[in-house]
Amino acid sequence: MLTLDLQILGQRHRDLKNGLSAPPKPTLINLLDLATKPRWCWNMLGTPRRQFGNIFGHVKGVDDMSSLGEWTNGQFDPTLNWNDVEWVKKRWGGKLILKGIQDAEDARLAVQSGADALIVSNHGGRQLDGAESSINALPGVVQAVGKQIEVHMDGGVRSGQDVLKARALGAQGTYIGRAMLYGLGAMGEAGVTKALQIIHKELDISMALCGHTDINHIDHSVLLPGTYPTA
Repeated sequence: MLTLDLQILGQRHRDLKNGLSAPPKPTLINLLDLATKPRWCWNMLGTPRRQFGNIFGHVKGVDDMSSLGEWTNGQFDPTLNWNDVEWVKKRWGGKLILKGIQDAEDARLAVQSGADALIVSNHGGRQLDGAESSINALPGVVQAVGKQIEVHMDGGVRSGQDVLKARALGAQGTYIGRAMLYGLGAMGEAGVTKALQIIHKELDISMALCGHTDINHIDHSVLLPGTYPTA
């Protein structure tokens, strides 16, 4: 998967307001927040230090969170273009999915680049304030290229009904982020499995209540007229 919507970091106002940094700074607000969670702090003190195993020990000069942040910021390439996508496809030699498509023009360029699938995504709404939501952009992309390439979607998928709606609007697959992380934070690996099971059950029940037993038969007819975006 190649992410196209992160050539440069956006001006993330919420992160700026909250003072998010890596590593976290011991500000008064952060310390007060930690003081309200003594059990969590105690458990964290007893766990081994976590590192990015695919970077630490493999990248020269990256040996702590501060140097990791500096290295990460240096990896963004504002000159990324469609010729680079074609180059990556040739070098990789396998299936290539492009993440971050939001309009018909880019979708058609994704097809021309030789990609095997694309993901309609606005990077969780963290890159550009006012960007269109993925679910709103989805029908236009599907109409433009849906028969030439697989169209997937991410962003805001929290339940089985969200998966059903995306599928009804033409997405052949969806991706989740926060739902998985909520499960991971609560119960570890078992929590991730539980989160997936909950979404799967919700999808199954929602399909049944709409009179369907096969996901491949789902289309916009299961949605209330006038309540969903169109191309």
